[in-house]
Amino acid sequence: MTLTLLLFVPLAGLGLKSAEWPIYLQLLPLIISLFIFGMPHGGADHLLLWGMLRKDSWYRRIATLSLYTLTALAYLTFWDFKPSAAALFFLGLTIFHWGQGDRYISVQVHQATYLSRSKVLTALHILSRGSIPILLPGYLGNDTYRNVIEALVSSGGQVNYQAEWVSSYPLFFLLVPLGLTTVNVLAASIYISKEEMRPLCVDSLESIALFGWFLFIPALWAIGCYFALWHSLRHTLRILSTDTSGSQLLDSKQYLKLNIRWLQLTGLMTFIALIGMWIIFALPFSVRGIQLDWLAKTLTGVSVLTLPHTVVVCCMDKIQLRNKGKKKP
Repeated sequence: MTLTLLLFVPLAGLGLKSAEWPIYLQLLPLIISLFIFGMPHGGADHLLLWGMLRKDSWYRRIATLSLYTLTALAYLTFWDFKPSAAALFFLGLTIFHWGQGDRYISVQVHQATYLSRSKVLTALHILSRGSIPILLPGYLGNDTYRNVIEALVSSGGQVNYQAEWVSSYPLFFLLVPLGLTTVNVLAASIYISKEEMRPLCVDSLESIALFGWFLFIPALWAIGCYFALWHSLRHTLRILSTDTSGSQLLDSKQYLKLNIRWLQLTGLMTFIALIGMWIIFALPFSVRGIQLDWLAKTLTGVSVLTLPHTVVVCCMDKIQLRNKGKKKP
């Protein structure tokens, strides 16, 4: 949390000016995330699946890994036939997945055990935290948001798609995350015990900080920084904490060796995923040639990997949070 704060403060100063920059500079955090934290945070999925199924037969483990790949390919095919529906599904999926990641941190790190006891509070927390980064940029950054949606759908095969709904209802992108966040905090404050007030305060401060970030920082810069240095970094540390060597290096603060261990865990699969994206979507290598069509193709590739990755994280949550929050206030 301290590292994220230290990074986000200067990045906010840069981000406030980013709307005037060329697209390839606005997308710089997202470009970097393909190599650091962002894409790699899903590069250990095969190891996580293998570990979670370590007591099962080889046949079941191989079948599960095959299903992971088939799920990604099925979604890729979906983009070809129904690109507008695939794009909306991606937005909803990301809301859930990013909210899911913050929910884990709130329970496991902030000790917000009320989220384990109440399914209603869990749903509100996930929707609130996920809607802030996915919907809020569409309020003040409505034109950019619409351009990205149109490029995303068009890259999937539906040429000249016009996302009039984005421009027609700009208040939707403000009121939904604001309403969900308000209801989430109020409902939690009624439900929790006195001992859980501190976790709720920490959680609420995070929500307020994220709300301000995505409301005032230009959309492309805000989402790129969040993806790499909030969502992906947190999941990266979560993975390392479950690895014997990674956990020891974290405890002893041997960060150089920790980076090497991270490359060992995720390097190969990240490289394969990047090469696959470059081949399938014909991404340009020229940085100055990067425009919204590049972003759209990249997001399509990311979405294909996000679907099975989200399933893996659901399994991780079920295992790791199984014993949390059983004691009632």
